[in-house]
Amino acid sequence: MHDIRNAFTTTSQPAPHKRAPGSITNRSMVTNKPWALPGVDNRLPQARRFRDLCKQFAEEAGGITALSEAERAQVRQAALLTLRCEALQTAQVLGERVDGDEAIRLSSEIRRILAPIIAKGADRKPAAPDLQSYIAQREGRAA
Repeated sequence: MHDIRNAFTTTSQPAPHKRAPGSITNRSMVTNKPWALPGVDNRLPQARRFRDLCKQFAEEAGGITALSEAERAQVRQAALLTLRCEALQTAQVLGERVDGDEAIRLSSEIRRILAPIIAKGADRKPAAPDLQSYIAQREGRAA
């Protein structure tokens, strides 16, 4: 009798299975658009302001590509708190009663969240030239 197991086996091992690379669009919305909020109409004025704040904070921190995921989360949190602080400021200017303690706590929390991120970004940016070297550089080009 023939042994079927031996008829189909070989001594070589099959090539390891290679997984196709994941699609860049098959990720969460927050991964693809880090400043968009899931479940929110991102065309609303508050959502646009949120995105603008996130972009500005990230730029001050050295750009979005320089930020880790944890730092991006902190930027989003700071933008959210800034929106709340701006809403309190608007209410105050309109003459409504505002909890001053909440406004102070929000301002302190925003500063506390952003301070290490902005400081890290300042370390990444090249130092700006002083006035004397700038003038010398301009005169060197003109000559």
